[in-house]
Amino acid sequence: MMRQALAAATLAVFFAGCDGLIGGEEAARIPLQPAADGGYAPVRILLKPDMNPVAFTLHADFAWGRREEGGQWNSYRATLSADGKVIQTQDFQVNSPENSNPVGSAPPPTSLLQPVMRVDLPAEAEYEMNIVPLKPATVTLNAPQLVVRINVRQL
Repeated sequence: MMRQALAAATLAVFFAGCDGLIGGEEAARIPLQPAADGGYAPVRILLKPDMNPVAFTLHADFAWGRREEGGQWNSYRATLSADGKVIQTQDFQVNSPENSNPVGSAPPPTSLLQPVMRVDLPAEAEYEMNIVPLKPATVTLNAPQLVVRINVRQL
């Protein structure tokens, strides 16, 4: 019974985390280049209002077997701008999947799907997404990608 309740709670958290990302169409999957500060190099992409609403998601693989990262998290600030004007800013966190007490538990997830931002674009422009750390990164992410979904469902 407890296992079923835990599974149901896990699914509820998963779907809540994917809010706004179900549906729509994947428009781009852009590999992110790590920056010296622990964030990522800015990404530029041409977007139009007829793509609204637009959702940005961080996809990555977790480094396997990093028990020392258990209980740790990375904090980031994502900023979407166009023509030097900030359109939207959103803070988000990436939590380590490692369990500090792995006895009798399921293996941790191997990949990440982290909602970053959902936005309605005001105009056609070349937008820039900048992801910077709010504290030094303590969770290792491999092969990070920024996924852009367009025409996501309205809430």
